[in-house]
Order: sequence, then structure tokens, then C-alpha cells
Amino acid sequence: MARLTEKQYWETFYKDSIPGVNLLPPDSRIKRLLKRAIGKRLFGLLNPYDDYLLWHSVFPAYLPASCEGLSVVEIGSAPGDFLVRFAKTFGAEPYGVEYTHYGAECNRLFFARNGLNPDNVIEADVFSQEFLDTHRGTFDIVISRGFIEHFSDVEMVVSRHVELLRPGGLLFVLIPNLRGVYYHWTKAFNPGQLPLHNLELMEIARFQSVFDKKLLDVLRCSHFGTFSFWLFTAPDGSLWVNRVIRVLIVLQRGLNFMFRIAFAKQGRESAVFSPNLIFVGRKKD
Repeated sequence: MARLTEKQYWETFYKDSIPGVNLLPPDSRIKRLLKRAIGKRLFGLLNPYDDYLLWHSVFPAYLPASCEGLSVVEIGSAPGDFLVRFAKTFGAEPYGVEYTHYGAECNRLFFARNGLNPDNVIEADVFSQEFLDTHRGTFDIVISRGFIEHFSDVEMVVSRHVELLRPGGLLFVLIPNLRGVYYHWTKAFNPGQLPLHNLELMEIARFQSVFDKKLLDVLRCSHFGTFSFWLFTAPDGSLWVNRVIRVLIVLQRGLNFMFRIAFAKQGRESAVFSPNLIFVGRKKD
């Protein structure tokens, strides 16, 4: 399996989350004051626009009216907040697959603190034969976010997603778009991130090609989201660049508000400015 990132990279990434009381950072003082000043509902209009589209447009369009009795698994699930939100929003039984020890522990803590079964977090390599033999065809919904772009042989990675699905199950795959404006920023200010990602996959034609049409009915395959400064990153040591990014993130809240008012649930996608690519498919019987 040709991985573009090492396991130790992700172990280090999640290790510091284990001792903390909260796995998500608390709201800043400014954010709390802003919520109080404009109200929780209006403040919601400032939240990330692509996140809004995913939860209020994409998922409702393809998921059944109720997911009670259905199972959902996220591949690369740490820290677990996404699955908690999915379970609370749609009612599906959540499972996580995480191959790092610290990532799995982080996910279990998050589940336990939100009243979900921590035993549903599976610490395993999703590409191991043992894992496949145990979990082949057992899930109604398979999700991965920011996962498949860390591999060079993407078709094999996607095929494992499909193997975990029951016939008629739904597959959701999201990856970041580090091309267009995001490529130029990353190359200038955080070039070490580029070798960790399969940039070729982020071209829409290539992205479309990795999903086997013999096994999947394609429901959606496109760029996703309108624009996001969240993909403007820099190493921790680049203090002045990170100060600029913090300002841009504040500006992003204004953009989010404008996008919500102007585009509602429709979005405006493009290869240059969309921060993600998305695939939604249904496994054929």
C-alpha cells in the first residue's frame, strides 16, 4: 500500500489530544461575545459555508428520512466529532476505523463523552485482510474525509470503501482541493504539505475515474463548496503567516454570511475556488 504519509505523522498529530478534558477547543472570548451580541441563529450564518452545504443540502438529499437502524462507518475517524454529529443528527449507529493508537483512543474518548459506545471504534488498518474478512459488506453508509488523497494507488483505496458497504449502501468521499488558488498559497507558504497529498487526484476527471461505475451508481461527483480561507495553511513556526491566516479566518466569517444569503443551499462550485471535491454513490445490488 503506497501511503504518502507515515503512521507516526498521525500518531504525533493525535497524541496531544488524549490528556485534555475537551477534544475540541472551547469558543474564544470574541466568539462568545459575538454570539451574545447577534444571537445564536444569526451567528450560525457565519459558520463555514461548505460545512453548511454538507449537513443541510448534501446529506438530506441522499440519506433516507431516518437513519435509525442503519450503521455508518468513517474511515480515518479520529478525533470522532464528525461521527458524533452524524449520529445525533441522523440517528445512525456510528463506527470509526482508525489505524493509529492515539487516534483511536481520542475517538473512543469522544464517543464516551457523548454517550456513544466507545467499543464501536475499531483500531485497525482498513487494508488488512483480517479487517476485511470481519467487516466486508456490513455497513449501510461509508464515509471518508481527507483520506484517499494520502495514497498513490487510489483505486485500491476506494475499492476497500466499496467492499465495506452492503448492497444499496451509500458512499460519501470528500477530499480537499489543493489546486487552483489553494495550490499557489500552499506552494508559497506551506510547501511541505504538497508531497503528502495526491495532487493529481484533485483534478475532477481523475477524481471521477477512481470510482468503479460497475460497482457504484454515481449520484454526485463534483467540486464542492464556494471558497474557504481554511485551506490557507502554514507551519507552526511561520508566526507572521499564521497571524495573516487568523485575520483571513475572521474575514471568512463575513464571506460565509454572504454565501448563505446569496446562494442559500445551492453553492457555487469551481475548480479554482472550491475547497473540496465530493463523491456520492450507491453500491449496486
